Amino acid sequence: MNKRTAQAFALGLLFAALFIWAGSNVIAGKEKEPEKKVAVSDAKKILEEKGYKVLNNNEYAKLNETKTAVVKEEKPKEETPKEEAPAEEAKEEKPFTLVIAGGMSPGDVATMLESQGIIDDENKFERFLIDKGYHTKVQIGKYELKSGLDYHQIAKIITKNR
Repeated sequence: MNKRTAQAFALGLLFAALFIWAGSNVIAGKEKEPEKKVAVSDAKKILEEKGYKVLNNNEYAKLNETKTAVVKEEKPKEETPKEEAPAEEAKEEKPFTLVIAGGMSPGDVATMLESQGIIDDENKFERFLIDKGYHTKVQIGKYELKSGLDYHQIAKIITKNR
């Protein structure tokens, strides 16, 4: 190793040590900042200023009751019973109008579908939506569904094929 190579190597070590020291001071400086605690009233004000609506527990419960009432109103009227064998009726596809409102979670949708007999297990359907990435693509609206659809078909319908 000649003198010039040794000098270049030493200069490289010096710069590396300088960058490590500067980086550790920056990181240590960020860790020393105390966490800002926001009071609930201040958080509500901030959210309302940004256009969000803050609900208390009673208002949220009333909203859920209203949502349930809307779904029940959209339920199609029962058809007149036919004089066919019960086995044939079980094979018939049952129509259902699903109404997805703003703020509904994939779990809410799965619960409604299971209660109407469109799917067999709400937990499996919710897990399916999450695993396949459909849970972020569910669209607000009214959807005509029928029993006998598989999870993938239902997901394509409620995401408007997104």
